[in-house]
Amino acid sequence: MKFANQAEQIAFLRAMVNRYRANQLIREKAHKITENVPDRARALQAVEIAKWVQENIRYVNEGIETFQSPVRTLTYRVGDCDDFTTLVGSLLESIAIPAELVGLEWKGQFRHIFPRAIVKDSSGKSIRLPLDATLKQSVTKLTNPIAIAIKRGNNPRILAL
Repeated sequence: MKFANQAEQIAFLRAMVNRYRANQLIREKAHKITENVPDRARALQAVEIAKWVQENIRYVNEGIETFQSPVRTLTYRVGDCDDFTTLVGSLLESIAIPAELVGLEWKGQFRHIFPRAIVKDSSGKSIRLPLDATLKQSVTKLTNPIAIAIKRGNNPRILAL
């Protein structure tokens, strides 16, 4: 599948999250992952989902870009950053935690994508939690891939949907 630009690719992945967030297998897995987290602890639920994906799905770097459905990623337990992103996004949204897909581009190429959960803090303000389950450090540290790219000198262009 060819995309004219990063926005088209992210829109395609966003549509995939929208389509699979109501999938029964995705919903059951999200409920199972978060069953020991308090119902209203949305940030903790979001982190628990990303942590599960990080610990149970093997990251692979694809030679030829392919997009697999979140169900396929869950079944095969392998994928790259876009597969991790659509799986985490679908799992989050299946339990009513809004997700945002954040694409990074530098040197004229689409380089990375990761999800952010949008949750409310104690004052009701929306906060965005970076949940990049492809990173080597634990997702529980909420490491921001944008900051990593900037620190490396990549000067990323950021697009979030």
